[in-house]
Amino acid sequence: MSLRITFNSQYRDGAAGIQTASERLIEAQRQVSTGKRLNKISDDPSASSTAVSERNALGAIEQYTRTSDGAVSRLTVVDTVLSDVVQLLSRAQTAAMNGRGTTKTAEQRDAVAEELRGIRAALLDDFNTTFQGTYVFSGASSTTQPYTIGGGGAVNPYAGSTTELDVEIGDSRTVTLAFNGDTIARGTDTDPVFDAMDDLITALTAADETGIATGISALERAFNRATTAQSRLGSDLNEIDSQKLRLQQMKLSSNERLSKLEAANMAEAITNMAHADAAYQAALGAVSSATRVSLLDYLK
Repeated sequence: MSLRITFNSQYRDGAAGIQTASERLIEAQRQVSTGKRLNKISDDPSASSTAVSERNALGAIEQYTRTSDGAVSRLTVVDTVLSDVVQLLSRAQTAAMNGRGTTKTAEQRDAVAEELRGIRAALLDDFNTTFQGTYVFSGASSTTQPYTIGGGGAVNPYAGSTTELDVEIGDSRTVTLAFNGDTIARGTDTDPVFDAMDDLITALTAADETGIATGISALERAFNRATTAQSRLGSDLNEIDSQKLRLQQMKLSSNERLSKLEAANMAEAITNMAHADAAYQAALGAVSSATRVSLLDYLK
């Protein structure tokens, strides 16, 4: 009975040693094959917790980067549209100036009035610009067309939202994606630029110099509002460029920290694997030797 107990005890101890050596060998092999030392939280609870935080930070960086890329695409379109608005308003001012003066004939005034009608129609198209199915000048009501044609060809009042739509491109950093078109088309004026142009056209055909002067002043204010909006948009585009560079640097730094936390020291890992393999073989040998001796003792 004593020999049986001794044999069982030696076998259990040897099996436990093999199990421990096997686990160490498998872990060392995993680190060598994957290049990572962290596979589960228990490998290093403190480092694992920090690694989770770094991965969350990387996720936020990726989200901000995608948002920034989308914002650039949209704002580039808006910038192009505002450039066209500025050019159209500049043309309208020049045309109106050409229609002034008592020496102008009715035919000349009518030609200017016709040119202004074309510019007005082009401006209306610009203010109704869409990007990926949404109106860029309707503010938060981006699915609502900001300006429509009403009875008699007049432009209806602004139907969009006065609340603009902003998005975050970083911590405490936002840019506007959907604009309040009314601040450009009307601003602090009583009427939007479309109505002002209608009045200007009427004044031109009637040779009303006072009305023409009033219309030219309204066009100048609209021009200033459009250039101000474009300047603001340019600042946002510059902010996005700066933020994207910052995000790239943050991503590199976070990946470096994550690599230091998770990456295995390959020289150390290979050495550990060799030691673990030697320990595993030794444990196997010890159990085999102990088993043979115990059986001989038992059979005596």
